[in-house]
Amino acid sequence: MWSSKALCVLLYAWASGAALAAPVACPVSVLDSGVRHALNNAALYDGPPDQMASLAPLRAGRVDRWDIDQIDPYLVCKYKGTAKTITLHAKNVNVCTAGMTPFRARCK
Repeated sequence: MWSSKALCVLLYAWASGAALAAPVACPVSVLDSGVRHALNNAALYDGPPDQMASLAPLRAGRVDRWDIDQIDPYLVCKYKGTAKTITLHAKNVNVCTAGMTPFRARCK
């Protein structure tokens, strides 16, 4: 049974945004004009991408990695054969990765 004190702490953490965020991941494909395009690249920005503050990843084998500290991360998902992108605001995450085969990009 939850004590009222524990419940208050949990509700405060949730309301203040301190609770853990769910992982953010690029969709593995996108539909553009009836054609499905596979995810093949991703970029991370500090702030909205139109501000052009692209962050350079650290290379870790076949995976790019961004350790996030005091930034406002936006993950931009890019797809093969189309200019269409998907932008995800990755709030309350600690790290983002992109790479592998098949290509995947996510923040957690």
